Amino acid sequence: MPLLSVSKLSLGYGDKQIFAGINACEDDGCLIALLGSNGRGKSTLLRTIAGLENIWGSGSILYNGKTLDSYSRKEASSLVSFVSPLADRTKFLSVKDLAAINSYFRTNWIGASDPAEEKRVQEALKMVGLEGFQDRDCTSLSDGEFQRATIAGAIVQDSRIILLDEPTAFLDVANKFLVTRLLKQIAHKDGNRKLIVFSTHDLQLALQICDRLWIMTEEEFFSGSVDQMTESGAIDKMFDVEGLAFDREKMMFVCRDI
Repeated sequence: MPLLSVSKLSLGYGDKQIFAGINACEDDGCLIALLGSNGRGKSTLLRTIAGLENIWGSGSILYNGKTLDSYSRKEASSLVSFVSPLADRTKFLSVKDLAAINSYFRTNWIGASDPAEEKRVQEALKMVGLEGFQDRDCTSLSDGEFQRATIAGAIVQDSRIILLDEPTAFLDVANKFLVTRLLKQIAHKDGNRKLIVFSTHDLQLALQICDRLWIMTEEEFFSGSVDQMTESGAIDKMFDVEGLAFDREKMMFVCRDI
């Protein structure tokens, strides 16, 4: 039974369809980059898989063969998590507390956590390179540090599926690499493998680090390994712009008319 199965899914708002025909079947131990032009529906797709948006129109999403609403809230929290690019930097909220919020569903009836949860938070901060930052105010962090702190929260939640909406946006080249490499390490961690899907516009990084790609073109959805997506021509269809083409030797988009 696949961990995540998306079948004939459509995306839309109100009575307007923005995408249709999304099919994917994925398991844990995999890092997937979701690629596509602006406005294609990448964020909506991630939020729909996370259960934050209702399924629009036709299609289904199954988690271990069941719909998300067939799980209890606690079960759903351990199954799927979502990291938003719009997470608030709340003043006076420590890095430790920011990460610990994600373990709330495992606390007792008064909302208190046990020593095991405290250890989980410390280990998560260490994993993302923020050891010693636990008492820092979130507003004092750099963009790269704050992004790693939100990822630490997803690690604390310990869901099998982690969805991230543009986690490398606004980061410099070094931090983009560090965050993407960290996601792959989390996905592949022995004994606790994850399925991680993140949207990005950084094609080069996706091609070099990710295991698989989801590609939303103007009319079709493609999923497969990096090699499959480059050889099939799916990447070429990402942008319908005259003069812009994907060069398979350079593994990048180039301008043909310049």
